[in-house]
Amino acid sequence: MNKLGRKLSLSISLAVIVIFSISILLTQYFLPKYYLHKTKERLEQVSNEIKKMDKTTFIHSKETIENKYGITIIYEPINSNVDELNEVVFSQLYKKRITLNKFWITEETLQKLAEGKKVNKIYDQGKLKSSFFASFMQRDDMLVLVGNSIVHFSDTAKIVNEFNLYMLLFSIILIIALVWILSKKITTPLKELKDVSKDISELKFETVHIKTNDEIEELANSINLMSDKLNKAHQDLKRKNVNLKIVMSDLTHELKTPLSLIKAYCVGIKDGLDDGTYIDTIIKQTDNISKVIEDLLNFSKIERDEIEKTTFDLIDLFHSCLVKHKIEIETKEIDVRISNSHLHQLFVWADKEKIEIVFNNLISNAIKYTEDHKIDIEFEDLEQEIVFQIKNGTNVQQIEKIEKIWEPFYVLEASRNKKASGTGLGLAIVKSILIRHHFKHGVSIFNNQIQFYICFQKNPFNH
Repeated sequence: MNKLGRKLSLSISLAVIVIFSISILLTQYFLPKYYLHKTKERLEQVSNEIKKMDKTTFIHSKETIENKYGITIIYEPINSNVDELNEVVFSQLYKKRITLNKFWITEETLQKLAEGKKVNKIYDQGKLKSSFFASFMQRDDMLVLVGNSIVHFSDTAKIVNEFNLYMLLFSIILIIALVWILSKKITTPLKELKDVSKDISELKFETVHIKTNDEIEELANSINLMSDKLNKAHQDLKRKNVNLKIVMSDLTHELKTPLSLIKAYCVGIKDGLDDGTYIDTIIKQTDNISKVIEDLLNFSKIERDEIEKTTFDLIDLFHSCLVKHKIEIETKEIDVRISNSHLHQLFVWADKEKIEIVFNNLISNAIKYTEDHKIDIEFEDLEQEIVFQIKNGTNVQQIEKIEKIWEPFYVLEASRNKKASGTGLGLAIVKSILIRHHFKHGVSIFNNQIQFYICFQKNPFNH
């Protein structure tokens, strides 16, 4: 038996032993007194009823009262001769099959009855192991005896207590058997919970399926929820660590070039080689470093911020972002074409502020790098999600390396360099936001177009 079963068996067995012990003590010492009290109470009730009756009613109702209460009633005229009275009463009791070897009505008893008092007496029958409880009263010139035989409880109590001991042994055996079965039902799911908790402590975020319809099932559901949340937090932490390593590696390379240029031009100024452009170059490289640091701070802030999902219109948000780039689009004479422009009010469940950053970065990226001065945008309304696509012309043919475009500071081709005044963190920020939303996304090259797509989750409350 498991530890829980042993504890339950011991605790319940001790409780049963205490209960049976109290029962035995009550049976041995208090039950006889209680029985005598109830007998006296019953005889008192009968005596009070008789007092309320007249003589004729009493004589006619005597047998009915005897049968009703299971008692014996004797009545006899009182005479001056106590011995004769005792013989007559004794004879009447004998006729009612009540044999008493110790019974006597004394002068003192008759004197108290004459004074209107009621007398109660118990006649112990010795070896007969019984007693006779008699309640005497006087009605007019009659002596009325209301009596009941009482069996001695010593032998009865012994038999009852012996039976209680057998019941105690049987109860303990039954308790152990039942507790073993019940504890097994309880400890089996608890063992599963222990195992899954151990797995969680070892960063194996497993779940357990328990159906007990009680607090254990609620505990299992709580552990499953905790496991899921810890798994998400762990994956998010791993992703951030990976991003940190990539960013630190790329940042080292990204800052090394401008710092080397600044140092070289400073040395040139020191050696008197400045042709009037060195200071401008140093300022430009310093601005580039500041821009990289600023974008890194923004990237770090987005990584730290919690995702706060709300319901909003995706079409409306996209158009508000597109308007911000209107002057740049018109200046570069870019043709922006939106398919399915008839769609309105496509509600999604996401962090509006961060999706706005996604749209701004993708639109800005398309404006910077389009080779044919065209940007194609498409929304597709599906049953469970909304698919967004943005395409622009490109000369890139490195399809096998296209996924690296999400990495910080990655340059897909020679033409996508700092002349476009970018730090290479825009798409890394986009990917970070989409991963934290668990939105499917990707990039591909087809027919001289680079295409980004995102699958937005629709508002779940509308289904």
